[in-house]
Order: sequence, then structure tokens, then C-alpha cells
Amino acid sequence: MSPTMMSLAPGPQAKISTARVLPPGPVTKAVRSVWSVVAWIAESIGYIYIYLRGQLDAGERRRRLVNERDGSQRLLAGAIKELGTAILREGLHTPDLTGLLEAIGRAEARREAALADIAASERLQAAEDARLGAQETALEAEWRACDAARVEADERLRPVTVESQEVATRLGRVRDRLASHERDAETAASSPDGRARAAHLRHEAAALASELAALQAQATRLEGELRGLRDRSVSLRAAAGEARSRLDTAVTARRHAAGEMGAGIAGHSRDRSEAEREVAELTEQLGRAAAQSRPAAAELRPLYQRIDRLKETIAERSTAIATLDQSLAHYDQRKLLTGVGLVTSLIVVAVGVLWVVLR
Repeated sequence: MSPTMMSLAPGPQAKISTARVLPPGPVTKAVRSVWSVVAWIAESIGYIYIYLRGQLDAGERRRRLVNERDGSQRLLAGAIKELGTAILREGLHTPDLTGLLEAIGRAEARREAALADIAASERLQAAEDARLGAQETALEAEWRACDAARVEADERLRPVTVESQEVATRLGRVRDRLASHERDAETAASSPDGRARAAHLRHEAAALASELAALQAQATRLEGELRGLRDRSVSLRAAAGEARSRLDTAVTARRHAAGEMGAGIAGHSRDRSEAEREVAELTEQLGRAAAQSRPAAAELRPLYQRIDRLKETIAERSTAIATLDQSLAHYDQRKLLTGVGLVTSLIVVAVGVLWVVLR
């Protein structure tokens, strides 16, 4: 547009007037330069917020898309397994699925065989445990009886031992008194006036001799009784020890048998688990193969439709994730680095000013 402005005055003659635009002065240029720099600084610093906000929003949206895709993939895997299970349930046979169906049949046969082996092993384990348990109970009863008899023999032996010791002590004292009386009687008989005392001593010696004979008989009887009780105690102790040893052996055998049977059952359980895992894997493979070949069956159409919808959802989410990743890779790196540098500089300057002021 021309800087000359034209206006027509009313009247017979037209007059032309011009207005000249003055160029900006130094002050205006300086203000404009300062404002341009401030705007550039503000835009660079503001771009940091825009970048971070965009990254956070994009990250949250990406996580949501990944969760939706993963959920659809899990649903797809479930639908494929359900498709394989439906084919097995309906008994559908096509040339493309014959190999998988035969492999599934073999795996199911191994699983059934493992289940039968587990049941048989558990029955055998129960029977063997009952037999060994009865044997252990009988041996324990035998050991308790032998031990009770040993305790009884020891209790009977104790008072007889005490009585024998008391009789032996009395026997020694009576023997000493008898010998003393006999010596005193001989001494008294050798004196003229000691005949009466000698007769009295001989009479007491005769009584002591009778008591000595009775004590010797009692000691002999107690010794025989002690010998019999000791022999019985020793034999009962040996019988109790033998019974205890048989009981310990039976307990060990029972535990060993239980461990062996448990190991056998654990092995059959592993076989069953492996067969079940193989059946599950083959069923999934059967579902995938059926999803590709699409055997004609009205019962399978809803599953086909669900699988197609889930595949479309997974493809859409994967495309959205890829697009979002590409958008995250495109940003103004120069402006971002400039904003970070300016913020860092401002922080350094502020720290320097504070240091100068507070010093």
C-alpha cells in the first residue's frame, strides 16, 4: 500500500494531500529487539513444559493402548483354546486337523494312564501303610509289655536287695557276738569262780548260734532269690531292648516304604501334569489351525467372529502404538535444548545472586 493518502475535498477542484511515515527511531528498534529476545526466551522455556506434557500424555495413552492390546491378546488366546475345545467336543474331523487330533488322543491316553497309576499307587500305599502300621502297633505293644515286666522285676529286686543287705549286716554282728561269747566263756571257765558266768555265756552263745543258723538260712534264701530276680531283670531288659530294636526297624521300614510310594506317586503326578500340559498346548495349536482353515460348522461361527474381532482390535491398537511412537520421536530438539540451557542459566544466576546477597 502506498504511503501517500489521497482525499478529494468537496468543491469544484480536487486537492491532493500527502502524509509521510517516519522511520522507527533507535529507541523503538531497541524496544523491539528486547521484546523479540524476551519472546524467544519465553517460547523456548515454555517449550519444555509443552514437551514434558506431551511426553506424559503420550506415555499414559501408550500404556492404555498396550493394556488394551495385551487384554485382547489374552482374550484371543482364550478364544483359540475354546475353538480347539469345541472342535474336540463336537468331534469334527478334517484332513488338515487329523495329525493334531491324533496327537491330542495320544496325550489324553497318557494322562488317563497316569491317573490310573496314581489311583493304584494310592491304594497300594494305603494298604502297605495299614499293614506296616498294624505291625508297628503290635511291636510297640510287645515292647511296652517287656518294659513293664522289666520295671516290675526291678521294683521287686530293690526291696529284696535291701533285705539281703540288712540280713548280711545282722549276720556279721551275730557272728562277732558269738565269737566274743565263746572266748569269754573259755576265759571264765579257766578261773575258779567263773563257772557260773561261763555257763551263762555258753547259754547265750547257744542262742546266738541258733540265731546265726537262722540268719544264714535266710541269707542263703535271699541270695537265691536275688540271683533269680537279677537273671530275670537282665533277661527282661534284653527282651525289651530287642523289642525296641524291632520297633525302630519297623518304624524305619514304614517311613522308607512311605517315601518310596510317595516318590512313585509324585512321578505319576508329573506324568499327568506333562500330559495335561501337552493336551493344552495341542488344543491351542488345534484352535489356531482351525482358525486358519475354518472348518465348516455352524457351532463354530460365533467363535470365528469373535476371533476376527479380537484380531482387528489387536491390529488397531498395534497401529496406534506405532503411530504414537513415531510422534514421540519428532520434536524440536534445538528449541528444547535452548530452553533447558536458559533454565539452567537462570538457576545458576539466581544461585549466584543469592550467594552474593547472603554472604
